[in-house]
Amino acid sequence: MTAPEDPVAIPAVISNALSILSDLEPFDSSRKQFENLFGASVEADKVISMSAHRKQGQRAWLSLLGSGLQKDQRKEVLQHLTHHVVPWFQNVELLMDFLTDSYNVGGATSLLSLSGLYYLISEKNLDYPDFFKKLYSLLDADLLYSKHRSRFFRLLNTFMSSTHLPAALVASFIKRLSRLALDAPPAAIVAIVPWIYNLLKSHPTCTFMIHRVPRTTEELETLEEEGMDDPFDMDEADPTETGAIDSCLWELVTLQSHYHPNVASLAKIISEQFTKASYNLEDFLDHLYSSVGLLNSLIAA
Repeated sequence: MTAPEDPVAIPAVISNALSILSDLEPFDSSRKQFENLFGASVEADKVISMSAHRKQGQRAWLSLLGSGLQKDQRKEVLQHLTHHVVPWFQNVELLMDFLTDSYNVGGATSLLSLSGLYYLISEKNLDYPDFFKKLYSLLDADLLYSKHRSRFFRLLNTFMSSTHLPAALVASFIKRLSRLALDAPPAAIVAIVPWIYNLLKSHPTCTFMIHRVPRTTEELETLEEEGMDDPFDMDEADPTETGAIDSCLWELVTLQSHYHPNVASLAKIISEQFTKASYNLEDFLDHLYSSVGLLNSLIAA
């Protein structure tokens, strides 16, 4: 048998441990579940306490998470984090290092790690003030060409669903995606525009970004003669400090002249009356260039 110290054997050992732990589900202290595990003749309170059982499970998972998971193994853990890992933890803060390290891996692993963080924040009341800063940092041109684009927008839709988010932060996400849309493929743009529409409906304080006009004749003359500097700082890492809330969505107006007619038509919804409650984002995800032309009915609706 190959020794455990053998580097070739370690991934297999980790894989086996991951498989075993994933199949073990934490249980509560009800007699029925203890009987299923130990048999009806054994008194549950003399076998093991729920606290001790969870403590052992937590130790096992912590050992596994710190054992040098391969990328695919890390992704597998992240995909099952909420149902198979978190229930074992009495102190969910112990997962923070693993989630932070996973975020630094990049790609789909980063998305999955943020999904886990969001779950801990929303369901376990974990305080993690850098969450939206990390989420904002994932908005780049590569993402819009990525095969993970649809998954990201589904997660982003969930992350930004709270109506209590600061207007400055929401404006930064809207503005950054609007800017990225200028060079994005049509299939990405048709996901960005309805997402922005829905976010503007949920956060009406940000609608100033589409209604910002010169207030005086002097401002109008200066704008026509000299143009203006966009106050939005694309290079600012903190989404609450980008100045987006003082900007406007000229990028979406530019997209109204897009070479693809359906993209141009969709971009015009930002300049029309906001009479529609919201768009079903699922209708605009998973499109390829060849299927963007099938959006006529959705745009008309």
